[in-house]
Amino acid sequence: MNAVAASVYAGFREGLEWSERLRDGRLISIRPIRPGDVQREREFLSRLPSEFHAYRFLGLIKRPDDAVAHELTHVDPSCEFALVAIARNDEVGVAQYRARRNGTCCDCSVTVDPDWQQRGVGRLLMLHLIDVARWRGIQRMYAVDPVRCAGAHKLAERLGFHCRPDPEDPIVTTFELLLN
Repeated sequence: MNAVAASVYAGFREGLEWSERLRDGRLISIRPIRPGDVQREREFLSRLPSEFHAYRFLGLIKRPDDAVAHELTHVDPSCEFALVAIARNDEVGVAQYRARRNGTCCDCSVTVDPDWQQRGVGRLLMLHLIDVARWRGIQRMYAVDPVRCAGAHKLAERLGFHCRPDPEDPIVTTFELLLN
């Protein structure tokens, strides 16, 4: 990303924030994750069951410690973007993407605190993430999930992602969304 593009992007990123009402009437704030969110991220990771860690780490399995919380809140603006959902000053969900080298395709994920699932947090996070990806010129988003994740699969299908079995791994489903 050149200096002009970085400046435009920084201004764009700082201006993003949404207040959203969930299906149950609760209000959440959605905004880009910031370096100052390290403590909040650490607390979020500590509340997540271990099977949710792969979603937050875009498929990589890492032990959720201080260094990981720091890494997840210090995104590389040239290829990454992450949104955080906050309720009552607690992180309740995160959606993120990481673009491939050519910048036209990205891997994405959404992670929602189990106590906040089925309220619309994941859908709202992903709708905003998809809009940001389009604005950044990404043409295709994809996610890879275990076959057993029925809730994530329903959300992906409602958002317009098309699913297909992974030919190399029978326990994995790949979801793809064309953004053209």
